[in-house]
Amino acid sequence: MPSGAHVSLASKLALLLRRKTAADGREPSIRALAAATAETPNGKPAMTHQVVNDLLNGTKANPQLSQLLGLARAFRCPTAFLLPGYNGLTSLSVYEEHPDAREALRLIHDLGAAGAAELREAARAIRLRHGHSDVAVPEVPEPMPELPIAPRPGRRRRLSLSEAAERAVSDLEGM
Repeated sequence: MPSGAHVSLASKLALLLRRKTAADGREPSIRALAAATAETPNGKPAMTHQVVNDLLNGTKANPQLSQLLGLARAFRCPTAFLLPGYNGLTSLSVYEEHPDAREALRLIHDLGAAGAAELREAARAIRLRHGHSDVAVPEVPEPMPELPIAPRPGRRRRLSLSEAAERAVSDLEGM
């Protein structure tokens, strides 16, 4: 996602939805997402499935704060990522999940650009020591690899008359 550029809420939600695929390769249903916006398990959702659908489709672009908090719960992402202008999912996640990262930022807040550059160089050196590349880390972590979509269980598709005849012949011949 472009840094600082305006990225719509619907685009951010589409990205988060792609990242939230289940083990079987399917995205969660809109109703499941709406249920996941609740503050407690089996609690009242922060929004209806219609509102979730409108936000995903971009027909609604200005949700209430309680709805943003619910979406962040449902997608397990920092709430700030859903706000305009905050496109760095990686950095926001680190900031939210690691108190030491917040402390490091507080320690350099009054050092200006030189302090930030020094911290960046130190972080690159740490990445190299841990065996990671020192190239730029993407603002949005790479999505999970595509999972093969398993066929849904259920009845087999209807065969054409010729396909049915071929199958009957092969079954009778024992092939």
